[in-house]
Amino acid sequence: MTPPATSAVPAMPVGLAVDVAAFAMHDGALRVLLVQRGELPHARDWALPGGLVLSGEELHEAALRVLRTETTVELEPRHLEQFHTFGEVGRDPRGRIVSVAHLAVLPHGTVEVSGGGHTLGAEWFSAHQPPALAFDHQSILDRALARLQLRLEYANLALEFLPETFTLPELQGVHEAILNRKLDKRNFRKRLLAQGVLTPSGERRTGVGRPAQLYRKAKSARSAAL
Repeated sequence: MTPPATSAVPAMPVGLAVDVAAFAMHDGALRVLLVQRGELPHARDWALPGGLVLSGEELHEAALRVLRTETTVELEPRHLEQFHTFGEVGRDPRGRIVSVAHLAVLPHGTVEVSGGGHTLGAEWFSAHQPPALAFDHQSILDRALARLQLRLEYANLALEFLPETFTLPELQGVHEAILNRKLDKRNFRKRLLAQGVLTPSGERRTGVGRPAQLYRKAKSARSAAL
C-alpha cells in the first residue's frame, strides 16, 4: 500500500550562541557580571554576556571571547564549564538561536569592569536579586545558580572564589553567599575539615582579636573542573 504523500517542510536555519554566567565574590556577597545591551532587541536592557559562535571556534573559546569583548575582563576564569543548552522556540526574536550556557568563576579581586564591543556598559549585580534581564537570561541565571550550589557539594567550587590562602570564616562566607542562607559554624568547620580538601598554610592573619589560621586547597583535593 502506497503511503500518503507528505509535503516537505523546509528546515529553519539555526544559529549557535553562547551565554556566560560569570560570578565573583565582592564584599561578602555573590555577584554576577551583566552587560547593558546597546542594540535591538532589548536595547539598554541588562543581559548576560553572550554572542554567536564563529566558524571554526570551539564553544569554550567563544565563551571566553564574548566575556572579554563585552566586559573588558582580561583575566582567565578560575573555572569555566558548560552547564545547559537553551533552545526553546521563540527565545530570541531575531530567529531560531540555540545557546550553550557557560558558568564561570572569575579570580578573586576581579572588580573593575566596563562595557566593550556593542555594549553600553558592564556592572556587577547581586546574583540572587538581579535587575530584569533580556531574553531568557533569568532562566539561564537561575539554572547557573542551581549548578553552582550543586558544585559546592561535590567539586569544592567555593575554593575557586578565594585567594590562595584564606580563613575558615571566609570560606564559610562563600558557601553562605552561594546558598543564600546562614550555616552553622561548628557543623560547617567539622564537615569541611573532615573532607581533607584543606591544608593549613602555616601562616596566620593578624588583626583585631586572635590571629586566624590560614588555609589553602590541599593538593589532593578534587579539582572543581572535573
